[in-house]
Amino acid sequence: MKKVILILLVLLTIGLNYNWQPIQMDDYAAAQLMAEIKGAVVQPGSYEITEKTTISDLIELAGGPLEEADLSSLNVNKQVLHQSVIVIPVYKDDKISLNSASLEELMRLKGIGENKARLILEYREAHQGFKTIEEIMNVKGIGEKTFEKMKDQLAL
Repeated sequence: MKKVILILLVLLTIGLNYNWQPIQMDDYAAAQLMAEIKGAVVQPGSYEITEKTTISDLIELAGGPLEEADLSSLNVNKQVLHQSVIVIPVYKDDKISLNSASLEELMRLKGIGENKARLILEYREAHQGFKTIEEIMNVKGIGEKTFEKMKDQLAL
């Protein structure tokens, strides 16, 4: 019994005299910071990032956005965190309403640039809206060929 007490006293003395220091978590930090990107980018996948990587940077690492990528709902300047998953959405395939679409939405119609989109808006105002989708051919610069290209995209 004396031996056990003596051993405990020795261990207690060593323990009290030991210079205890907290563990530095930096020593255990991840060797690589990773984030995943999915959706409308050229090369979806997992990429190594830094603490300062933004969504815009991650999109570029993935080869850039696809033509149908809809970045309007994203804060591309937001920093990406380790193990984040970022999804780049695509424009919806919904039809574009001639009676309520914005300039930008009208510009998504096949064959329609900013000038023709403005003419569509002016026609809509002057005629209290469109009664049929075919009526778009009354807008200067939009004929049957242009109408045929876009008719599947149109709604009232």
